[in-house]
Amino acid sequence: MKKFFLSERILHLFYIFLLNLCILLKIEIFLSKNTQGMIKYLLNIIGSTWLIVMFSACSHSEQMLIGFMVPNYQEARYAIDRDNFVKRARELGAEVVVANADNDDNKQITQAREMMNNGVKAIVIIAVNQTTAAVIAREAASKNIKVIAYERLIQNCPLDLFISFDHFLAGKQMAEFAVSHHPSGNYVIISGDKTDKNAELIMQGYESVLNSYTSSSKIKVVFRTYIEEWLPDEAYITMRKVLNYCTDPIDVVLCANDGMAGGVIRALKEKGLDGKVVVTGMDAELPACRRIIEGTQQITVYKPMTIQGKTAAELTIKLIKGEKPDENITTVNNGRGDVPTIMLKPTVVDVQNIKQTIIADGFHTEKEIYTAITQ
Repeated sequence: MKKFFLSERILHLFYIFLLNLCILLKIEIFLSKNTQGMIKYLLNIIGSTWLIVMFSACSHSEQMLIGFMVPNYQEARYAIDRDNFVKRARELGAEVVVANADNDDNKQITQAREMMNNGVKAIVIIAVNQTTAAVIAREAASKNIKVIAYERLIQNCPLDLFISFDHFLAGKQMAEFAVSHHPSGNYVIISGDKTDKNAELIMQGYESVLNSYTSSSKIKVVFRTYIEEWLPDEAYITMRKVLNYCTDPIDVVLCANDGMAGGVIRALKEKGLDGKVVVTGMDAELPACRRIIEGTQQITVYKPMTIQGKTAAELTIKLIKGEKPDENITTVNNGRGDVPTIMLKPTVVDVQNIKQTIIADGFHTEKEIYTAITQ
């Protein structure tokens, strides 16, 4: 749309220039030589002005345009990712077009095609579906548009870069915290959408710690599941059913993100168990930070999204310019081949270190966290 608008404007200006030229040339034959010289001088000025306008418009149309795609805004972190990415990209001279797919993978594909048609040089995708999003990557690659998978690895397609946090480590960190408080007892495991590779990695992280405890029967996993689209309401319904049908007391709920942890804690509260069961989460969402202070959620795995968004913007622009990223690059196989990868390290946050991490980083302010609790 932008390119079309610029072309239309250039043609309009060119039409005006030609019209003026014709009028001046027609008048010139009736004028003295001195006046004719002045007209030629004016024509030179008009011509030069036209060239400047045309060059300026063309330069504008060549401005570095990047697409940034989020799956939804129901998870607060995606608005933070967007803002961090856009801010840094603009500082580096790029413009960013943002699209929210509302958890609809077909809609995300359509949005990506619109971005390609509008001249983006790169698309940064937090995929709704890590399988179907491969269509976007393949079509973009065929048009020499760079594709960066952000947070979620897109499967079986060409990718220029993958940037994420280590979700296996995140699951491991949650389980290690849990067993340090309850080396025996009954555990419930709630991970995210089964189509999301990150949910699978978190589950593997849980199991890497729990296997030795479950094999010796110290810990019993009474229920485990994946929650479609990581929906908090589904986590709430699931936890209610567990509490209604499980006769043994629950000691720990390993919950893969803060949104679902909120649903789990709502179900626990209905039974008077909030604060009595260890609950984990991830993403350091504001309500989760408040629950940590209140004692109803024990930890959140904090992923400094400012670093992720800033790094992604910088590396995207380097890729567009044909430069190689000079960061610590590893590789992850997505089924098609090894993808250059930046893997960032998450941090466990509890009531003891929340001020030294989340608040110190400015991710949330002390006032934001504590004001709602004291009211």
